[in-house]
Amino acid sequence: MNKIPIVLASDRNCAMQMYITILSAIANKKKDSFYDFYCLIPSKFSKFVNQKFKRLISRHQNVNLTFISMKNIFSHLPMQIEHITSPTFYRLKIAELLPQYDKALYLDIDTIVLEDLTQLFNTDLGNNYIGGVPAASYIIGYDRLKDYFDDIGLKDMAYYINAGVILWNLKQIRQENVTEKLLALTKNTYKFMDQDIINLVCYGKIKHLDFKYNLMTPYKHRFLDKPELCNKIYEIYGETNLKNAIKNPVIIHYASSLKPWNDKKVWLGNYWQHYAKKAPAKIRIKESSSTRFLNQISENKFKKLVFWGASLFLKDLIETKRIKRHKILGIVDADPSKHGKKIGDFQIYSPQDLNVLKPDAVIFAIKNRNEDIYPQIQNILKKEYPNIKLLPNAFNFKTKRKYNKTDARKDEA
Repeated sequence: MNKIPIVLASDRNCAMQMYITILSAIANKKKDSFYDFYCLIPSKFSKFVNQKFKRLISRHQNVNLTFISMKNIFSHLPMQIEHITSPTFYRLKIAELLPQYDKALYLDIDTIVLEDLTQLFNTDLGNNYIGGVPAASYIIGYDRLKDYFDDIGLKDMAYYINAGVILWNLKQIRQENVTEKLLALTKNTYKFMDQDIINLVCYGKIKHLDFKYNLMTPYKHRFLDKPELCNKIYEIYGETNLKNAIKNPVIIHYASSLKPWNDKKVWLGNYWQHYAKKAPAKIRIKESSSTRFLNQISENKFKKLVFWGASLFLKDLIETKRIKRHKILGIVDADPSKHGKKIGDFQIYSPQDLNVLKPDAVIFAIKNRNEDIYPQIQNILKKEYPNIKLLPNAFNFKTKRKYNKTDARKDEA
């Protein structure tokens, strides 16, 4: 029997996404494959959620699931990417957590598994520490990121992989004390967080896997829909392999801030929806954050608007053409390195430029740590720009009602 340990990590907020990833894997495994799931969590889930996971496992043969509490480890680390939380760092301890295994497969919870994982798991890693799929966004965008990668000591992107799907050579990692090296780098701050740490420590000991094992959905609008960039992505994955991966994916990875559970237009999101419908506890979000955010643009009467925050969330909306020029004057961001640059057709300005732009209102566009940052922006506008209205925080679902046309009229009065 093929026994395959599969590791996932999540906090309470994404328990059902983790459930759906596991459900898809079980639904597509062969009868003679044994999946041994390990769910790394910061604390216990509710009894209701635990029961759902246990019930799923009990209904299928040759599957097992173990929750491992990571407590508060890594919770103090700053998050540099808006849609990612501290459990992403849990994978750095995978060799310590599974001493009984020589290999293990790690999956992000924004993945869907469509075929049996035995062939992937049986990949010969040799003396490499990990196996993963090259990260085309970073390789193609190297010129833009060169100074950053030079600064952290990664001068060649030849091995750089996306960390959402990783095959770990646990035996080799333990033999060479690699976990200690991984954990040592958590004291530093990296733009791409644990993905940078993994690539730095494992550099030269990374085996590249076929794109079908980590088909990243943002690549459609970033590369495949742009004729001038298609050849570049073909060079990385091979044109035939890439087209075959799209036709017959093994693992789909929704690797951006736009997910199929908050935006039904996400490419290949129908696969996720298929398994979400099969889950006993469906994810019911009455109104996604992206919908609330877009409604703020269309459902107010202000004539001149600016976004606050040149965020990845905003970048994805602009690149997927969800936001049109309309009455948007541009983007304001406190990071000086972004000033003068553009996201699509939108110029990025300094907050001081609000005096020149003179917008009627500001739309808050920072999803990560929004509950902490929003009040700060609120105070800045109140003290320095009292005539500029800050629209409500679209990412805070504690707010019972959305910003609608009635609210807009009240604000104008």
